[in-house]
Amino acid sequence: MTTEMRMKNHAEPYFTVQDLKVGYDGMTVVDGLSLSLQQGEIGCFLGYSGCGKTTALRAIAGLEPTIFGNIELNGRCLTHQGGGTRIAIAPAKRDMGMVFQDYALFSHLSVAKNIAFGLNKWSAKAKQDRVTEMLELVGLSDHADKRPTQLSGGQQQRVALARALAPKPKLLLLDEPFSNLDVILRESLAMSVRDILKQTQTTAILVTHDQNEAFAIADKVGVMNDGKLIQWATPSELYHEPESPFVAEFVGEGAMIDGVIHDGYVATALGDIYRRLEVPDQNGQPQYCHYDYPNGTSIKVLIRPDDIIHDDASPQTAKVVGRVFRGANFLYRLKLADGQIVLALVPSHHNHPIGADIGIIPMLDHVVVFADDHLSASVWSEADKMA
Repeated sequence: MTTEMRMKNHAEPYFTVQDLKVGYDGMTVVDGLSLSLQQGEIGCFLGYSGCGKTTALRAIAGLEPTIFGNIELNGRCLTHQGGGTRIAIAPAKRDMGMVFQDYALFSHLSVAKNIAFGLNKWSAKAKQDRVTEMLELVGLSDHADKRPTQLSGGQQQRVALARALAPKPKLLLLDEPFSNLDVILRESLAMSVRDILKQTQTTAILVTHDQNEAFAIADKVGVMNDGKLIQWATPSELYHEPESPFVAEFVGEGAMIDGVIHDGYVATALGDIYRRLEVPDQNGQPQYCHYDYPNGTSIKVLIRPDDIIHDDASPQTAKVVGRVFRGANFLYRLKLADGQIVLALVPSHHNHPIGADIGIIPMLDHVVVFADDHLSASVWSEADKMA
């Protein structure tokens, strides 16, 4: 195989969903879902309850019928609905594994036999070797003969993960896998699961409503709302480059303040933002151009807590109108001189009471602006001041 062919194959997605539509009784639950993953990447559907994320996952698994769309895995068409053609590969023949919210372990079987459950067609030796490998992978070698009821919730979840990985699925689906666990255990287990999936180069899709969980595990996260995939991007891109006000407000913390377009800058209550507009070209690479809205256009500017630096010596001040203690930090809610509200994350040794005026320094090196509530975002990134 030539270098050119290898590069082409690497660029081709390992898993794709195109224009997927799922519904029941005339009601659309998932509408126009499109995404792709490379082999070994971990994706995530993130959203509020009822947004369609679990239905999307079940449709990928073949557990829900589709109205329209296409699903391909490793070059194989699993679902195709449209143009008079219908393909629907049975769930058991999709080469997928699934980890459920309630683990779905067999309480009457040992941990080892639970893991071996999907290996019936393997030889006895191959099965034993694979079970041993999986037990070691998830750190449960000393618990092989125990029943699931003798294990903690985190250990049961690792058994469920080992059982799903044992047959070497081409795609692993995880439906709210940590929702039954306490917060501290969820965070540590999430990182452990990511390490296991990366170690085994397993392509996976996770469903969750917890963005910390999504960001800890996934390479690509899709924010869903009302059955639509609003944005599919890396966690960093979702946080710093949201494409809609919904994503901006759903991911992370922040506040929208008013701004007005002028020649080469945006005027705000925090000061003037001198930036060129960074937009992706047709190949997804950043290019710079002047902001093309006419002077006087009213916009909204997304300000994250890390955009506001607390400095007692700064002449620019804001009033503390609310605060949340987070151990190492306070999240301050600050009122600007014109009454608008921003957030600031401040080390907790700066213990200012509500009503105090504190010095701030806006660090507006990478902010997002919206022309109105319906237009997609534009990212203003670090650049020289314009004359």
